[in-house]
Amino acid sequence: MSLRDQLALAFFLVAAASGLLVLGVGYYSFRNLMEEDIRQDLAGLAYQVRSALALTPEGPVVAHEKALWTNHYSFGFRLWQGERVVLEWGSLPQGEGPWRSQYLDWEGYRLEVVLWVGGYVRALESYLRSALPPLALLLLLAFLLGHAAAGLLARPLERLAQGVERLAALRFPDPLPPVPGREMARVVWGFNRLVEAVRSALERERLFTRYASHELRNPLGVLQSQLEALERGLMPLEGALSHMQQAVDRIRAVLDGLLALARLEGEDLKPLELKAFLESYLRERAPLGETLAFEAPQPAWVLAEPSWLERLLENLLENARRHGAPPFHLALEVQGEWVVLRLRDHGPGVPEEFLSRLTRPFFRMGPGAGLGLGLALAEQVVARLGGELAFVRAHPGLQVVVRLPRWKPG
Repeated sequence: MSLRDQLALAFFLVAAASGLLVLGVGYYSFRNLMEEDIRQDLAGLAYQVRSALALTPEGPVVAHEKALWTNHYSFGFRLWQGERVVLEWGSLPQGEGPWRSQYLDWEGYRLEVVLWVGGYVRALESYLRSALPPLALLLLLAFLLGHAAAGLLARPLERLAQGVERLAALRFPDPLPPVPGREMARVVWGFNRLVEAVRSALERERLFTRYASHELRNPLGVLQSQLEALERGLMPLEGALSHMQQAVDRIRAVLDGLLALARLEGEDLKPLELKAFLESYLRERAPLGETLAFEAPQPAWVLAEPSWLERLLENLLENARRHGAPPFHLALEVQGEWVVLRLRDHGPGVPEEFLSRLTRPFFRMGPGAGLGLGLALAEQVVARLGGELAFVRAHPGLQVVVRLPRWKPG
């Protein structure tokens, strides 16, 4: 049985139990009310009978029979002396039937008052007959509405199950649409994040493999050619070792950069006052020394991981030192819901057509321009912090703009 059928059955059973409970409580309450009416009617009839009886020397008689005919009840009475009936009057039971009786003492006799309660019984039966059709209609509506509601509840779970199956086969599903309900919404949100995390991890692995195979081909070729030259005696050992060491350094640098890109995993972000952080970093580790001017008119709070910010600043400042020219200017300001960090140099700048390619791994403007991984890593750090990284031509020079979401204490 599918989950939808189970939910529909549960709705139906709950509605059926509720309907039967309401019917049972109503029937019980109605029957108790009628029982109370019967007791009151018998008490009233017993009082009338006692008022109509009189004791004469010949025995008990009905002295005021007209008073007994003034009500609309079908009733009667017997007057017992021991096991013998000495007087009876009215409608008396002649076998099985819906009769009720009440006994009381009167002048040494035992008075039995009997009342026909067929009308009460018919009223109870009519109540049940009138309640059954609405109950059946209620059960039908409960079945239809339960099936529809079960479909609404089960549809997100069905989409989630299909998404899990596609994800297990590494066929990434589209993001699941938002659903009402806090618990289910959290599940859908978590699944969408899981899909993106797996997609990003596989994409990093794919890029790592592609970039590694591409960038390691040249230094490995150098190593192979130097080894072949040594084997053939075409090059002295000292000269070959120098080239081989350069190739090994190149391989190490490429792998370090690729691993930094691949291992930028999630951390618990903490509130951080960026102005004080930058002042401390520039005082202790800035590579630009006195050629860098820092300006921050007010404190600025962000959610960040300090080691990530250090890596971001290290790459941005190293890129400015390597490709730009002094003076360098670093400015921090708050703009509404954003904290904006701007780094400008006064070098030759970057042609307009190259701006969009600066963060591509291994993109280089020319020979000897580094590995081309620094700005790619900077872009990943900014993205993990929920921000944006942009490049603007400054005439002269290049301006790097980092926008991070502002965090407000409290």
